[in-house]
Amino acid sequence: MLRLENVGYRHAHADRPALAELHLELAPGRILLLTGASGSGKSTLLSILSGLVPHYFKGDLSGQVRLDGEEPSQMSLADWGLRVGLMLQNPEAQFLAASVAEEVALTLRCRGITGPRASGLVEEALDRFGLAAIRDRSVFQLSEGQKQKVVLAGLTAWRPKLLLLDEPTANLDPDSIADLGATLAALKTSGLSLVIADHRLSWLSGLVDQVLVLEEGRVALSGDWGSLRAEGRRERLHLRSLEPSPPLEAGLDERATEPGVALDRLSFAWPGQETLFHDFSARLPYGRVTVLTGPSGRGKTTLARLLAGLEKPADGQIRWDGETAASAGELCQVVLQNADHQLYMPSLRAEVGLTLAISHGRRPVDAEAVAVLAEFGLSGLAERHPQSLSGGEKQRLVVAAGLAAPARLLILDEPTSGLDGHSLLLMAGEIKKAAQRGLAVLVITHDLELGRLCADAHLRLPDPA
Repeated sequence: MLRLENVGYRHAHADRPALAELHLELAPGRILLLTGASGSGKSTLLSILSGLVPHYFKGDLSGQVRLDGEEPSQMSLADWGLRVGLMLQNPEAQFLAASVAEEVALTLRCRGITGPRASGLVEEALDRFGLAAIRDRSVFQLSEGQKQKVVLAGLTAWRPKLLLLDEPTANLDPDSIADLGATLAALKTSGLSLVIADHRLSWLSGLVDQVLVLEEGRVALSGDWGSLRAEGRRERLHLRSLEPSPPLEAGLDERATEPGVALDRLSFAWPGQETLFHDFSARLPYGRVTVLTGPSGRGKTTLARLLAGLEKPADGQIRWDGETAASAGELCQVVLQNADHQLYMPSLRAEVGLTLAISHGRRPVDAEAVAVLAEFGLSGLAERHPQSLSGGEKQRLVVAAGLAAPARLLILDEPTSGLDGHSLLLMAGEIKKAAQRGLAVLVITHDLELGRLCADAHLRLPDPA
């Protein structure tokens, strides 16, 4: 039994608590959905449950946290780690070994489990998650769904009591999300307790037993799945849709004759791998939002790299309807899937200011950067360090900076990972505004909810043959 009594936490040097007066009970074999607006305290709570608070993060923790009567503050982080496993939003951040089997084995070895016992547990875990056939493959050559399975195999191999998942669907396609749901249902049946922190909710219907919604560090709602359906409650709490979004229509308003960026019979393959594109053609019209979907690993991000000039096609060409530039980089702005890879400066104001300075060739006025931040609801955080933000706030920041740079093509790779319902609507609105300014906008996403909100055209890469 997981039990939290009057738990509160204030980060070091913070002027207000991140969590306050939090109570929770979770029985074995049950799943808790933890949700709420970006910055409401979800990641902080996961840090407490995983033992990172108080062993790593040295803020002010109050109240009691118990798992079957044991408290993380009364034992080492290593000992607590035998009881609780944490899967981060980006599975790659947890990889320390080269191959699938080695990664699972290393997870056990870090917990002092070695020898014949470890070998048996590794084989059981690989079989349980369908990984035996790819046991020797590099973990960095896997799809996002496969990477998650490797992490889950390692975390469950020693049979912990509690499993924590942070935004597990952020980078998954619909098929992989369905596969993850089936995997978690099986873990639940085995008696494992799970806490799932997520903004995407529709996939959890029928899976979760309890719901905990946080708002500014306090419990705004505690109940079952049905409690989310009360009239107006989802909107008030900035939650996303409870219903699955229907697939986007193929070829939606392609505008093939309008000026734009033309991909003409492209062919490309990474060295030693199967061909991703062969004789591939498409058009990205100026003034329109094109949503690009397709299975994980099919080449969506590679296509973005080709458009940005970071890779060269083996055959074919990319035409900009008569516009010329020294390089594609002068015409194309890319916002990466992992926000951390594009954050360099000590404050949000300086982050946007850097983009403005590079783009306009002059030192920007502070008011210009703050105005850009205001469009994304971030002006009140202008002096905060970017790495102190929640995942959703970081995502909004990198998109805000990307839109501050002049370009003819704006590419957004999974721009809504980690965004709550309110921020999703805000992001969709800003994407449409960018197109209205005359940009061709390419949105790479698995998020069909976003696609329904902003797509003028839909381009889907086919499943592998």
